Amino acid sequence: MNIAQKRDIWANVEVTRESVQLVLEGVSGEGVVGIAQVKDIQLQGANNKTVTVDLKHETTDPDLLMKDTAETLITYSKILFGNNSIGTVEVCMFGNPDANGRSVSKEMVRIAINREDLQKGQDVIKLPVESYSNIFRHASWYKIHPHLYKQLHHKDKLKTGSYLK
Repeated sequence: MNIAQKRDIWANVEVTRESVQLVLEGVSGEGVVGIAQVKDIQLQGANNKTVTVDLKHETTDPDLLMKDTAETLITYSKILFGNNSIGTVEVCMFGNPDANGRSVSKEMVRIAINREDLQKGQDVIKLPVESYSNIFRHASWYKIHPHLYKQLHHKDKLKTGSYLK
């Protein structure tokens, strides 16, 4: 089944963890973290669902992690919003904030966008991502681990979290 056929079917399928994983299978692009790195997929809500995709990311470059998170959110949301029962797409990256070798997996960054904010920010929210801080500022909400935030070189006007929308 090619991607176009998959997306046609996706528009009418019941949203489940398995169907989300299937529609995102094979999705790639510069900076996009593939669904093969999935840690968990969560669904919340009945009609206007929020789909949260938790992914593992192994980079030690904080700015690359932020850029990849933004690229993954844009790519996933454009596909997942093909199903009208989804109202918000959220991407959460897990990694190791501790550079001294301990193997831990913590939530490093979480970002979400709903349909309305994607429409409003369509001039900025596009691929390839030139400035991840622009994507984060136009997102519906985001949260950045304090350790990661301290290491960012391109913070611009970002904070550790924004839940104002």
